[in-house]
Amino acid sequence: MRHNNVMRMSAIRVALPLMLFTTGCATKKMVRQNVQDLEAKISTVDKKVDQKTAELSDQIKDVDHRAETGIAQAQKTGEDAGQQASKAQQDAQSANTLAEKGVSTANQTQQTVNSLDNPQTVKTETILFGVNRATLSEDDKAQLDTLEQAVSGLKFYSVNVTGYTDKTGPASYNLELSRRRADAVVRYLTGNDKIPLERIRILGYGEEMPAADNKSRDGRKQNRRVEVKILAPQAGGQTSATAQP
Repeated sequence: MRHNNVMRMSAIRVALPLMLFTTGCATKKMVRQNVQDLEAKISTVDKKVDQKTAELSDQIKDVDHRAETGIAQAQKTGEDAGQQASKAQQDAQSANTLAEKGVSTANQTQQTVNSLDNPQTVKTETILFGVNRATLSEDDKAQLDTLEQAVSGLKFYSVNVTGYTDKTGPASYNLELSRRRADAVVRYLTGNDKIPLERIRILGYGEEMPAADNKSRDGRKQNRRVEVKILAPQAGGQTSATAQP
């Protein structure tokens, strides 16, 4: 009985270290396995973190790029708006200047029209004729030449040529004679393009509107005449006539 107990105790002594060794090996293996599993999980997490970090970095770069692009577009839009505003201001100033010029031109035109409606006599010459004569002498022609000089600096003018006679002879004959005298003056004035014919108005009044009394020789001499008057706008009208009337 005692021997059996001793044998049992010996077996226990031998089995116990073996069990402890086996248990220790199993624990170490489990620990290693757990460590490996944990390292694998950590590696997986690290990869995911790196991936997320890379994605966030790309997103940040994209946001920065879009922000820079937006700022550049905003700056360009601002510059374009500034240029358009500057151009609009220049256009407004040009329009204002043009409007002022138009008003000034309109005022000048109105002054020209007013002066044309109320012309003044610039120069007058009176050519005297002999009895029953309708021809010009050299002195008469020299006298008429001064009229060409008078109109040379005028833009707008007209020339009135009116012929007269004394009361000697029939009235109908005197009327025709006064016209022939006026015609002689007009032919000389328009010769060699001295004065354009379209600027001349010609009339014959015969023995009407005498300049002096027909009872005296000198009076009749003064009545045998052709009066030439140059009419032109008043001073302001001639200056503005250089523009569009």
